[in-house]
Amino acid sequence: MKFDTESTICAIATGSEGAYRGAIRVTGADAVSVAAKAFPNSPESTWTSNGAVRFQETISLDRLGLLPVDIFVWPDSRSYTGQPSVELHCLGNTIVLQSIQARLIECGAVLAQPGEFTLRAFLAGRLDLTQCEAVLGVIHAANDRSLNIALSQLAGGLSQPLSELRRSLVNLLADIEAGLDFVDEDIAFISKSQISDRLASARFVVESLLQQMESRAAQTVQLQVAIVGAPNAGKSSLVNAIAEQNVSIVSSEPGTTRDYVRIRIDLDGVQIDILDTAGIEEADSTTPRGMAQQFTREQIDQADLILYCLSVEDCDDDGDAGAWANSHLLNNPKTQTWLLHTKCDLTKCDLIVGRSANHHRSQHDFMLSTRERASIERLIQALRAWALERQESVNQVVPITAARCQASLTNAIQAIAHAQEATLQSRGDEIIASEIRLALEEIGLVAGTVYTDDILDALFSRFCIGK
Repeated sequence: MKFDTESTICAIATGSEGAYRGAIRVTGADAVSVAAKAFPNSPESTWTSNGAVRFQETISLDRLGLLPVDIFVWPDSRSYTGQPSVELHCLGNTIVLQSIQARLIECGAVLAQPGEFTLRAFLAGRLDLTQCEAVLGVIHAANDRSLNIALSQLAGGLSQPLSELRRSLVNLLADIEAGLDFVDEDIAFISKSQISDRLASARFVVESLLQQMESRAAQTVQLQVAIVGAPNAGKSSLVNAIAEQNVSIVSSEPGTTRDYVRIRIDLDGVQIDILDTAGIEEADSTTPRGMAQQFTREQIDQADLILYCLSVEDCDDDGDAGAWANSHLLNNPKTQTWLLHTKCDLTKCDLIVGRSANHHRSQHDFMLSTRERASIERLIQALRAWALERQESVNQVVPITAARCQASLTNAIQAIAHAQEATLQSRGDEIIASEIRLALEEIGLVAGTVYTDDILDALFSRFCIGK
């Protein structure tokens, strides 16, 4: 990418579909004089303010006549790009915007490249790389949640912890290297225990950031809820009741569901995928039913929440949950599991729940009957609360940031771990300092304080012109 920051660029900054209002941006050393040339009848004093100003003028366009334009001028570096800038706001008609843009090019501006305004803001230190990626996230946000994630990151939601982490490691490195300068005089600026504590604290922050990057609650990933249980436990009927449509085949014949059925539902703006899986049973892996069991295992491994259906017909006299208590499919401590007592219209379900209360490890119990809508609504409300809590509790980042930063954060963790090991084994402050420098370099790649042309090309080539 060629970093030509001396030219004066312009571009339409609003959408191409047309709207009531539109805007054209101009930035560069000659931005004010270029814009002034487009308005030859405007008094020169209007353009010579020492601070930001706003005023209205008219522009004469061929075949369009005189049109009013609101003009915003930032004559110094206190602008988005860190350069003198002008914005022209007018009717959002595409022909009008293109005509004004053409006039600015005639007056000495050049058409901006995709992402060039934000690139100049980055090079001027107005934004770091994670905030530039957040700008791109705002531009392409497909829903409210995507927009909120991008806005949070743009406001420094990721930059602040990265900045504090770098500052902490830089200070630690300075303390260690200060001791190296006085090694012959036996002066210790920092103890080994202090080094260990500060390295442990830094590692915790980096590991938290990496977990944040790897979170499945990114823009393009929905929460996965798997409905599992023995054959004929009422899973398909439950899916149909939640979706309020017939999406799964319901039959009294066990093993009807051979594959999994997926339905996406919206819960107050949070989308979740409900999966109806094949009934858990022992089956030859070469048969269709055995293949269905493999699909079920895969979906359980990927699920964010498991709803285990236990029909009241399958509860024995001891109240044991049968396959529930012994299933090797449900031993993942990272995944929540809720126990759903299904077909409760057939017997006194509350007695069964009471007897089996001490025989399972679910976080929630529900007594359900697809013939009683109130019980289904209680489950839906619980799913809604769980989904909203899950979304709120997860540290979120724009997906492009996550994709770029995971390897660097992993390398930073390894470098800090090596520094911890060197401290523990008293290998010398020189070794510890060198590992901290490696960690700082990797963290710099994440924050954008260290970057390459390839990184900038990969990011700004995805922008649209005018941003």
